[in-house]
Amino acid sequence: MDLRELKKEVHSLPNLSEHLQKFQQHWLKPIKVNTNKNLPFLQKLSIEQKQEINAKLAAFQQKLKEVEDAQILNQKLQEYSRYTIELKLTTLNGNIAKGHYITNLLLNDEFLNTPHLLHDIKYLEKNIRSLAYKYHHINSILEKEAPLEEAVHFMHLPHKEHLQALLTTSRKQKTLVKQLGEHFLSLAKQTKRKK
Repeated sequence: MDLRELKKEVHSLPNLSEHLQKFQQHWLKPIKVNTNKNLPFLQKLSIEQKQEINAKLAAFQQKLKEVEDAQILNQKLQEYSRYTIELKLTTLNGNIAKGHYITNLLLNDEFLNTPHLLHDIKYLEKNIRSLAYKYHHINSILEKEAPLEEAVHFMHLPHKEHLQALLTTSRKQKTLVKQLGEHFLSLAKQTKRKK
């Protein structure tokens, strides 16, 4: 994929913060007397079951906090793609000084630092997969306890779509950063040769 297509792909990434917010809005809250009114079967669970689910929800909420700022990775990727295109243009124009400046920026800048960006994207993917695992585990407990009609209703709420969007976007980020990185390395080598 060429750099212009990559830039379009990066700019078309869904907003992770919105999906995360909508996921939380449509999924479970800790089970208390006045929560989850749209899921009345939860109030019929035994105290032990409620405690078990609440404990798992607490661990789940911790993971959610770790991915709250995930949208910043989309912004970093947008800047990274912009600077990679700029590096290509400076390489084509023979502007060696600017090429070295951009290369240094992409390697050492606090915000755009390539190694940190790669690490952050892998870390986000790991956390979202962990969220998905915990999500499916809690859902399996609820499916066993809920009457069929209410279990079907619960599983058709939009939370599953938003979690899937988080997983898909995370995988796409990983693919895009890899492709951008390959372009960057190639351009950085060309810039170094012209030194």
